[in-house]
Amino acid sequence: MQECRGVVDVPHTFIPYDQAILLWAKDRASLGDCKRLDHAKGDTIKVLVK
Repeated sequence: MQECRGVVDVPHTFIPYDQAILLWAKDRASLGDCKRLDHAKGDTIKVLVK
């Protein structure tokens, strides 16, 4: 099992609202995917240990 990736790197310059929304969505999707995968791995390990 590995750690989830960190947050999406946002530039320190002005970014248009549309681009900010895309970066935010990418960050949330990545975190959500990782957490769901970790949960599934944990459930599988619990079943195999029984």
